[in-house]
Amino acid sequence: MKYDRRRFLKKIGVGTIAASAIPTFTSAESLLRSNNPEPLNFQVDRTVRKYNEEYRDEYLSRVAFPIGGIGAGMFCLEGSGAISHLSVNNRPEIYNIPYAFAAISIKGIENGAKVLESTVPTWKLFGPRGSGLGLGSRNYGLPRFEKGSFLARFPFGMIDLEDNDIPLKVRITGWSPFIPTDEDNSSLPVGVLEYSFTNRSAHSVEAVFSYNARNFMDSGGDIYAQKNGFIMGKSGNGSNKGIDGFAIYLDDNDAVTDHCWFRGGWFDAQTILWDNIRNAKVVDNPPIEGVSPGASIYLPMKLKPGEEKTVKVNFCWYFPQSDLSIGQKIVTGAAFDGKVTTRAVRNQQKVSGYAGGGLLNTFDPHGDGQVGTLLSPTFPINKRYLKFLVGGGNQKEKTSVNLWIDGQIVESAAGNNSEQLREVIWDLDKYAGKTGRLKIIDLDTSPWGHILADQFVLTDRSDELLSSPSSGAIVLADFEDDYGEGWEIEGPEESGTSNPENIYYRPWYATRFDSLENLIHYWDAHSDILRKNSELFRDAFYNSTLPPEVLEAVAANLTILKSPTVLRVSDGRFWAWEGCSDDSGSCHGSCTHVWNYAQALPHLFPALERTLRETEFRVSQNEEGHQNFRSNMPITPTDHNFHAAADGQLGGIMKVYRDWRISGDTAWMKS
Repeated sequence: MKYDRRRFLKKIGVGTIAASAIPTFTSAESLLRSNNPEPLNFQVDRTVRKYNEEYRDEYLSRVAFPIGGIGAGMFCLEGSGAISHLSVNNRPEIYNIPYAFAAISIKGIENGAKVLESTVPTWKLFGPRGSGLGLGSRNYGLPRFEKGSFLARFPFGMIDLEDNDIPLKVRITGWSPFIPTDEDNSSLPVGVLEYSFTNRSAHSVEAVFSYNARNFMDSGGDIYAQKNGFIMGKSGNGSNKGIDGFAIYLDDNDAVTDHCWFRGGWFDAQTILWDNIRNAKVVDNPPIEGVSPGASIYLPMKLKPGEEKTVKVNFCWYFPQSDLSIGQKIVTGAAFDGKVTTRAVRNQQKVSGYAGGGLLNTFDPHGDGQVGTLLSPTFPINKRYLKFLVGGGNQKEKTSVNLWIDGQIVESAAGNNSEQLREVIWDLDKYAGKTGRLKIIDLDTSPWGHILADQFVLTDRSDELLSSPSSGAIVLADFEDDYGEGWEIEGPEESGTSNPENIYYRPWYATRFDSLENLIHYWDAHSDILRKNSELFRDAFYNSTLPPEVLEAVAANLTILKSPTVLRVSDGRFWAWEGCSDDSGSCHGSCTHVWNYAQALPHLFPALERTLRETEFRVSQNEEGHQNFRSNMPITPTDHNFHAAADGQLGGIMKVYRDWRISGDTAWMKS
C-alpha cells in the first residue's frame, strides 16, 4: 500500500500539524525541464544506479551502514558484509576495523568454504597504513563470494551474496531498533546480523556456519562464557567481570563455542582457524584463565532442496565508564603535572603546528576540568626576541603565556580558540639586561579552558626557525620529554574525593541496565517485537510517495542518530557533537546554531528533542538571559564569558513553539 505525504506523516506519528507545513514538492529535474526543451534523464545519463535502489559493483566500496542505538555506540555493516567503524567506547573510532567475520563451509564440494562477504574493495588493499606488510591483521586473503549487492531500507540494511561455487542463496540483514516516539528502545547498545540461507540445489546440503572474532575490545583481555556465544572483556576488568563487555551470540541452542583459538606465534591462530572452517569442523573449547587470541561460534546446518534457515547473530555491548568531560566546574586535579603530550588526546580535536614530538597541553588527559600555573626559571634577557608557539583558549586573563619582569606582566599571548598553535614573537629590546620569568596559566574550566605551548626560544633573529633553532639561539623549553629543569608547578592538589559519575559522561543505558547480563536478558525477551515495530517505520517510510531522491537523502541522514555524533547522558537527556573526527567528537555541546536545523529528532523522537530545550533554557541560560550555545558534558550550568549565538538562541524560542505544537504539552511549555 502506498502512502501520500500527509498519510505518511500521520503514520509515523508527526500528525497533521507537521503535514500542513510541507510545501508542494517540485523536483529539481522538473524545474530544469521547464527551462530546457531538450529531454533530460539524469538517472540514465549520469549514473547506472538509480536513487533508493541497490548498490552494486563500484558503488559498494564505500557503503557503511550504522547499527546501534541513539547515544549507545555503533558498528557499521559495509556493502560487502564486513563490519567496521566499531565505536562502542563512548566516542568515535572511525578507523576501528575489528577482526570479525562470518563464514560458511559446505561439506562435500570443492571451494565450499567462504567468508560471508563479497570482494574486498581495492582501496582497502593498497595504500592504507600497514598494507606494505601485507595486512596480516586483516582477513582479506580468505576466499569470499564473487558478487554482492546492498539495499538500504533504514533501519535495515540487506546484502545479497552470489557465488557459483555455493549452492545457497544468501542474504544478510543488519538492523537495530529504530521506533519513532520509543526513544528508550531505540537507544539500546545492540545490533543484529541475520544470515539467511536457501538451498537452491536439487540435493540436501550439509554445512557449518561460524562467526569468528579476535578480542577486538582488548587483545590482552579475557573471553568469557555466554550462552550460544562468548563475551569479550577488557584487561584489568577484575570485579567488572560479567558487568561490562561485548557479547556475540546466536539464538540457536545447537551452537557450539570455541572460546580459545590456538595460541601460537605469528599467524598460527588465523591459520588454524581457517583450517577448522575449511574442513567444516565444529570446535568446542571452554573458556580459559588468561588471554585468548579469539573465539568462534559454530552451527551445523542441514538444508533440504528449497529449504531456508536464518541464523541470528546478536551483538550486545556494555561499557558504562568514559573519560569524556567538558566544561565541568569540578576541578579534578592540576592542569600541569610535569608530563608533556606526545600523542593524540581523546576528545580533543587534532592538534597541529607544534615543533618536534611533544608539547605542553593542559587538555591532556582530562579535558578542560583542570587549572594551574607553570613558572619557568628566571632567565637573563640577553637576546632581542623571544619566539614561541601557542594555541588553545583565547582568554589572556585565564589561558595564556605571560612574561613577568620586575613583578609585572609586560607581555601576554593566548590562543585563538584553536588547536593549531601559532607563532608569537616578542621584541624584548626595551627589557635588555633585565631578568624575566615566564608564567603559563590555565585558570579556566569552561570550553576552550586549556592552553597549548611549545618551543620557547631566545634569539637575535626575527626569522629564527623554531623547528631547528640556530647555534646562537637559546632554547628555554622544547617540551620534548618533560618540562625541563627549574620549572615550577602551582595548582590544586588531586582531590581524590570526586565522584567520577559526576565528572565524566556515563551513557543512559548504564542507568537502565546495571550489567551486560541484564541488557542481554532484556534484549532476548524483546528483540522480536522491537524488530516488528522497526519494520512498521520502515514500511511507512519507504511506501510513501516521496520521490526516490528524497527517500534516499532522508534515510542517509537518519543514520546520524545511530552514530557516535549523538549521546544520551545518564538521566536520558540528549547531547550531541557537531560531527565526528576520526577518534573524537568535533565541537561539543549540542551547539544551538548547528542543531537548530535538525528536523529528524523533533519529529521522530520529540521527547528527546524537548530535553535540548530544557538544557538550553534551564541549564545553559543565566538570569540575565544570556544563553551559552554549547552545553557541558555532563550537563551542568555553564560559564557565560563568551558571546551568545543569536541564531541558536532565537531559534530556540521558535523550537519551543514547534515542540509544543508537536506534543501539545502546554504545561511543559509554560515551565
